[in-house]
Amino acid sequence: MIDIRRTFLCTQVNFRKWMINPRIYVVFTLTIAFLAYHSFGLSQFSAEVGYPVSPWIFAHLTTPPVMQVFAFLIILLFCDAPFKDRHTPFLIVRTGRGNWIIGQIFYIFIAAFIYTLFSFLSSIVIMIPNVEMTFEWGILLQTLANDPMYAPDSVTIFFNPEWMAILSPIEATLLSLLHFWFVAIFIGLVILSFNLLADKMLGILISGIFVFLSFFSVYIGTLLFGIGIYYFSPISWMSLSYVDWSYSGSFPSPTFALVTLLIAMIIMSIVSILIFIQKDIDIQSRRY
Repeated sequence: MIDIRRTFLCTQVNFRKWMINPRIYVVFTLTIAFLAYHSFGLSQFSAEVGYPVSPWIFAHLTTPPVMQVFAFLIILLFCDAPFKDRHTPFLIVRTGRGNWIIGQIFYIFIAAFIYTLFSFLSSIVIMIPNVEMTFEWGILLQTLANDPMYAPDSVTIFFNPEWMAILSPIEATLLSLLHFWFVAIFIGLVILSFNLLADKMLGILISGIFVFLSFFSVYIGTLLFGIGIYYFSPISWMSLSYVDWSYSGSFPSPTFALVTLLIAMIIMSIVSILIFIQKDIDIQSRRY
């Protein structure tokens, strides 16, 4: 019988470990540093031309190879799934196997959301003082979207005019956050389920293959297999530029991407629960 209180206790224990886990500090520090580096050219260009940047650049950040950098940082965040330590066997005895493993799944969902929100807020903060609060795309972003040659080489953020014409800044940002969050959960659950299935490194290996496939799809993969390869590249769905907003069938549609990710999450969650419930607990070696 699942006890929600005990389940969230297991989730809470993982978050308490963040305070003493240097890897968590590394992930969030690298995220800020990378975004600052990637956005520096745009911030500097904004200061030079005298037009501030609107706070809606996050939706434009997840293009290759930035998308792959984010994916590797997410792998680093969840690489130790199922998040066990020397206290874990005793916590399992106290809370129950089912409650513990579901708590780990909840942790992935919540941690992925926190990282998504952190990345979004960081993309705004690093643009200060060259950012202006507005609910429009702004003159600078519209100009760079319609005429990319206007930007100097130092600007490494590219703006997609196609879905900028379809989506408002709020809509694009919310959808981008949703896609980013779902892909982050997908990566976390891939690591969890495969680490439980075989070996601790297997989940990292499989998630790394998915990241490589997203990079391969952009270049050689498209030439060899056509754009249909994006239907098999869930990491690519992190970007709004790699889903088909016209629903023509060329790229995966947003509905296809989100529903497929959701189904994959459900399947991997169920598989993780079933595998863990049948595993033995070795207190001495701290392995499952």
